[in-house]
Amino acid sequence: MNLEFNIAVHVLTFLSKHSSEKFSSVELSSKVCVNPVQLRKVMSKLLEEDYIITQKGKYGGYRINGNVLNTSLSNLFRLFTASKSFGRIYTGSKESDCKISSEMSRVMSNYHQKEFEILETFYKNISIGDILNDILMEEYNEKV
Repeated sequence: MNLEFNIAVHVLTFLSKHSSEKFSSVELSSKVCVNPVQLRKVMSKLLEEDYIITQKGKYGGYRINGNVLNTSLSNLFRLFTASKSFGRIYTGSKESDCKISSEMSRVMSNYHQKEFEILETFYKNISIGDILNDILMEEYNEKV
């Protein structure tokens, strides 16, 4: 999991609950408890994927684009983690004379890919509606 994925889930859950309203990036970042710059970065991807729509101007803001309650978290997980640059996360070097050092990056990369697939599978059967229901049932004994 990473922050952008979490922000996306939070935003879509919040906007689904408040589907008839629009929120500026400042308002929404306050509701999600993140910096507006962090929020806008996530919102641009959600906008590209048609999860949200935006209206510019004095009375503009972000709002949900239709019903996203059935959106699988695996879609968002892929969107916000598949292309994520982790920088250097593996040790060793292919040029090393040491067998362990020369193979470590390849082996750990394979494990990392398997880890990603496991998490993607885990999130496949969880939706934005499930998140919202978990929150509402705990606090208000209400369900969408």
